[in-house]
Amino acid sequence: MKYGIIIIILFTLLSCQNKVKQLHREGMDYILQGKYEQAINKFSEVLVTDPNWLAAYYNRAICYANTKAYEKGLQDFNYVLANCPDQAEAYFNRGIVYENLGLYSNAIKDYSQAIQHKPDLVAAYHYRGIARFYMKDYEGALSDYNQALNLGLSETGLYFNRGVILQIKGNYKAAIRDYTQSIQIDPSNPKPFYNRAIAKISLNQTEEAVKDLEIATRLGYVKAEEILHTYFK
Repeated sequence: MKYGIIIIILFTLLSCQNKVKQLHREGMDYILQGKYEQAINKFSEVLVTDPNWLAAYYNRAICYANTKAYEKGLQDFNYVLANCPDQAEAYFNRGIVYENLGLYSNAIKDYSQAIQHKPDLVAAYHYRGIARFYMKDYEGALSDYNQALNLGLSETGLYFNRGVILQIKGNYKAAIRDYTQSIQIDPSNPKPFYNRAIAKISLNQTEEAVKDLEIATRLGYVKAEEILHTYFK
C-alpha cells in the first residue's frame, strides 16, 4: 500500500536574496497545484543559488516522494535531518518514504523519532501502526491505532485498519463496530463493507453479510462480487 506525503512547509528562514525567495515561492505554488516536476526544478534552482536553503531540500524531498523518486527524496530528507535533527515532520515524511519502499523497520524508527520530538503528531501513531502491522506486530499496531484515536484522529482508514487487527484477533463484534465507523466517515469505500461482511459471516449473520457484499459489489469491489456468486447465488 502506498501512502501520500503530507506537505508541511518548514523552516521559515529569511534570505537577503530576492531571487532565492522568489524561486522558492514559485516552487511552493507548483506544489499546491500538484505540479511536482516543475516544483523540483524550482527548488533545484534555489539550491544552485543558495546551497544552504534547507526549506528547498525539504520541499524538494516532498516532491520527489510524490513522484515516487524515493531514493532522491531520501537524500534530501537525510540532508535536512543531518542539519536539523529535531524536525518531527521531516522524520515523519521520511518514514512514509521508507514505508513505501517496504523498509518497515526504518519507517518505525522514523515515526518513533517524530513522536519523540512531537508527541501530539497524531498521524505518526497511525502510520507507525500500519508499519507494525506489516511487520506482524499486531499488538503494537493496535496500541498505535488506539493512541491515534485517543488523540482525536478520526478518519476512515484508521477505523478500518484497527478493524482489521480486531478481526485478526477474532474480536468480530469490535471489528464490525470499527468498519461501521469507517463507513460512516466514507461510505464510498467498498473495503469496509467487504470486511464487515466477512466478520458478519464469522458471527453467522449471513443475511446482513450479503447486504454488505452487495453494496461492496455496487461500489466496484471484485472480491465481493466473486464471493456473492460463489457462495450466495
